[in-house]
Amino acid sequence: MSDTSVPQSRVANAIDRLARAVGAAGIAVFACMIVYVVICRYVFSFTPRWSEEIPRLLLIWVTFVGAVSAFIRGTHLCAGLTDLMVAPGRFRRVLSALAHLATFLFLVVVFWSGWKITVLTWSHETTVMSWPAGLVYLALPVTAVFAFVALAFAELRK
Repeated sequence: MSDTSVPQSRVANAIDRLARAVGAAGIAVFACMIVYVVICRYVFSFTPRWSEEIPRLLLIWVTFVGAVSAFIRGTHLCAGLTDLMVAPGRFRRVLSALAHLATFLFLVVVFWSGWKITVLTWSHETTVMSWPAGLVYLALPVTAVFAFVALAFAELRK
C-alpha cells in the first residue's frame, strides 16, 4: 500500500461518516416532526400546514443521503449472489469491474438527469411552503456527486 492511498481512503470514510451523521440527524428530526404532528392533530385538533410537505422533503433527502453511505460500503442492492455462483478468479474480477463501471455510469446519469430536473422545477413553488420545488430533486445531483467522489477515492485506494 502506498502513502497516497491513505488520504484517499480517508476521503471515502469521511464522506461515509458525514452521510451517516446527516442521515441520523434527518431521521431524528423526521421522527420529532411526526410526533409533533400527531400530537397536534389528536390532542389539539389542528394540523400544522407543513405537516405533509416538510416531512416528505426530509424523507427524500434522508433516503438519498443514506444511499451515499450504502454505495460507499458496497451494500447498495448487494445480494452476494456473485460470490455464491462464480468461483474466485479472473471472471469474478471482471464481473466486479463491470459492476463498478455500471455504478459509476449510473451515478453520472443520476447526476445529469437530477440536475436537469432540478433546474427545470426550481422556478416552481411547493403548494404550502412556497419553497422551490427543485429542492426535492436537488437530492439527486448532490448525493450522486458525493457517492461518485467517495467511490472514486475508494477505487483509487485499491
